[in-house]
Amino acid sequence: MPANGRNGNAAECPVKADWFSMPYDEKTKMSWFHYEYACLLYGQIVNSRKKTVLRWCRQLSRDQIAEFCAYYSKRMQPCMYDIVEGHSTTLSCSVGYVRDYCHGNSRQENSDLTELAQHAMSDILDDCSECPELCLSEPGAYCEFFDR
Repeated sequence: MPANGRNGNAAECPVKADWFSMPYDEKTKMSWFHYEYACLLYGQIVNSRKKTVLRWCRQLSRDQIAEFCAYYSKRMQPCMYDIVEGHSTTLSCSVGYVRDYCHGNSRQENSDLTELAQHAMSDILDDCSECPELCLSEPGAYCEFFDR
């Protein structure tokens, strides 16, 4: 998987890799997957043409949006582990995760952000099917990406 997903580069995305890999034992391929997901979600949000999302973005800085994306991605980790370990076949992005982080949002903002999160997840899973890194097949394997 290329750094910062297929829709961006490190200069454009304010999501920080070290938000996902602080201790040595978190420098895993699954952590890289979630970093990439956060970057892709960031791109989906800031490039959205939905009025509610545009209005939501105007209230926040780039860093605040990035922090939300990192938070949301990390909240998705248990769901992704259930999929990877074969405990579930359903991947659903939760509006509750948005609501938990953004207490002042309207229902429509929460719904639209959750829809973008689902689109970002679908996109990254499509990318993963073509990627040789095998992040989802080897989620606990050490990832050199975080050594850069």
